[in-house]
Amino acid sequence: MLHFCNKLKGGLIILAMNIFLAVALPCEAKPLVAHFGLKKDTTVRAFAMYRNEAVYLTVTGPGKSAMAAGLAYTQAVSAGLENALFVNVGVAGHRTHDIGSAWTINKISDADTGRNHYPMPIYGLPCAATSLLTSSKPQFDYNHEHLCDMEASAFFETAARFSTGELIQCLKIVSDNRSEPGHNLDPKVIEKLIRDNIGLLDLLLDKLKERATLVNSPEAPNFEYWIRQYRFTVSEQNRLKNLLSRFSVLTGKSLESTGLEMVKSGKDLLAALEGQLDKIKYEL
Repeated sequence: MLHFCNKLKGGLIILAMNIFLAVALPCEAKPLVAHFGLKKDTTVRAFAMYRNEAVYLTVTGPGKSAMAAGLAYTQAVSAGLENALFVNVGVAGHRTHDIGSAWTINKISDADTGRNHYPMPIYGLPCAATSLLTSSKPQFDYNHEHLCDMEASAFFETAARFSTGELIQCLKIVSDNRSEPGHNLDPKVIEKLIRDNIGLLDLLLDKLKERATLVNSPEAPNFEYWIRQYRFTVSEQNRLKNLLSRFSVLTGKSLESTGLEMVKSGKDLLAALEGQLDKIKYEL
């Protein structure tokens, strides 16, 4: 288990939490190894793993089975902290998006199982969020509206076993499209695509660190204010903390009294807050 308070390259400061990066290909890993100053862990033979005091980077190999196995193996050997940060960084194809454009993912669909996963949006990034289709085979017909890759659904499903969904993200860079198909992608081109977006990854990790602080905080935003307004049992106070923290994570702000004029009791507040969270998740 890692305990640290380090300043990493790129100005990222991480406090008492681990970062787990997962990539499918060595060429995706190479610029990340250099940027974060990672060293290969020679005691690990099952997968190529690189690390420093703050970051674990695992090269899993392509495909869902490899991604799931690599991420689970990393957790087994690292004894990672609770509510760590997980980011899948890699390339993806799309029908029309420009080569080199970067995207976060707000919906992951598995083409083989039909399961869907919904990473929580990250606000304040200079890139848009979009949907992604994960398939067990490369998609070179470019007839989907989504980004396409071969690992993200397995990444999210596995990472969710070790952390909370609010701290799991995918950052995908478009490597091929209908005009420039990806049958024979040059590893050096992929390496450059990842390197050109490391600044965006730093910003994403900063945002996740702020979110993790809220998730892990023993107190929730405006908690003291609300327990002064209404009476709550001990179990209701714990429920209120959880709801207030989730509201802050999803909206980026604290719950205010505006719009809650009809609330007359602690039970009313809990019901109203749950209703707002359900509406937010539905809109996402």
